[in-house]
Amino acid sequence: MSNALLRILTAVIGAPLLLGLAYLGGWYFGVLVLLLGLLAQYEVYGMMEQGGAHPWKAAGLALGAVLALRALVPFALPLAVVVVLALLVWSTFAKSENPLIDLSGTVLGALYPTALLAFLTDLRLARGPDVGDLEAFYLTLSVLLLIWATDILAYYSGKGLGKHKLAPTISPKKTWEGSIGGAIGAVLAAVALKLTLIGFLDWAHLVALALICGVVSQVGDLAESRFKRSVGVKDSGTILPGHGGILDRFDAAILAVPLAYLYLAYVARVFSI
Repeated sequence: MSNALLRILTAVIGAPLLLGLAYLGGWYFGVLVLLLGLLAQYEVYGMMEQGGAHPWKAAGLALGAVLALRALVPFALPLAVVVVLALLVWSTFAKSENPLIDLSGTVLGALYPTALLAFLTDLRLARGPDVGDLEAFYLTLSVLLLIWATDILAYYSGKGLGKHKLAPTISPKKTWEGSIGGAIGAVLAAVALKLTLIGFLDWAHLVALALICGVVSQVGDLAESRFKRSVGVKDSGTILPGHGGILDRFDAAILAVPLAYLYLAYVARVFSI
C-alpha cells in the first residue's frame, strides 16, 4: 500500500474520532488530548535518548499527565509543582552522570509537547459572554481546520510552485512558495468559517487567528524537523501509518493552539480565563 493511501486512510479514521470527541467535550476530549500528549511525549523522550540524554520517563509522563489535565482537575497545577520539586530532590541523589541534562529533558518533555497540546482542552472548555459549549466546540474545530488547511495548501503550493527553499538545512523540501500558500489557505479557510461556524468572531480577530495558525503552525513543523534532524531520525514514531508518530502529526498544533488560545483570551477577549 502506498504511503499516500496510508495517510488518507489514517486521516479518514482519525479525524472523525478527534472531532467527534471534541464535540462531546469534557473528559471525553480531555482524555483523548491527554493520550495524544503522552504518546508524543514518549516519542520526544525517545529522541532525547538518541541524542544522549536519559530523561526519567515515568516521572516525566506523570508530570505531563498532571499538566494536561489542568483544565479538568482543580488541583492539577499545585500537584505539578510538587512533582517538579520531587524531581529536583531526586536529581540530587539519582545515579546519573548528567543530572542537570536528565532533569531538564524530563521537565521539557512534559511541557513540549504535552502541556502545550493540552491547550486544545483549555480551548474546548473555554466560556464567555458569547461562548457557550457549542461556540467553544466551533472555536476548537476552527483552529484545527485552520492548521489543517495550512498544511494541505502548503504541501500542494510547494509541490506545484515551489522553487525557493525556505529552510534547506532543516527541511529541504519546504519552500517559500509553499509557506505563503499555506498562510493564504488559512485565510481562505477563515473566511469560510466566518460565514458558517464562527460568525460571532469579528473579522479582524478572525484574520489574526488565521495568520497565527497559518504562520506559527509552520514554525512548529520546522521546530520538530530541527529536533529530528539533530538526533538523526526521520520520524518521531511509527504509530500512525503513513504519518509517522503522534508528534509528526501534531507538531504544528503544539505551537499554534496555545497562541490561538492566548489571542482569543487576552486580545479578542471572547472568553475569560
